[in-house]
Amino acid sequence: MKQKLTLVAAGVLTLGLAFGVAAPAVAQECLSKREIQQMIDNGELVQLSQAIAQSGVDGKIISSQARVCMVGGQWEWQVNVMDEYGESKPVSLPAQ
Repeated sequence: MKQKLTLVAAGVLTLGLAFGVAAPAVAQECLSKREIQQMIDNGELVQLSQAIAQSGVDGKIISSQARVCMVGGQWEWQVNVMDEYGESKPVSLPAQ
């Protein structure tokens, strides 16, 4: 029984390592707060409030967690939005 359990554990570990190697992490370039402000000042990005207004997202933005990242060749605001029930969900908004 102990030998069987050891064999199962080894198999699970092997599968986990195989999937970890087989699924490479996708690097995502995100800007610092200073870089975001510089790009907004230069007209390269829209402010978060403008992105929200343009998208029509309903809910309260948790702005302390907002960031701008390159996704598919485009800058996006990545924010969490809290709905009327207090549930939080991630939302991506165009930043250009």
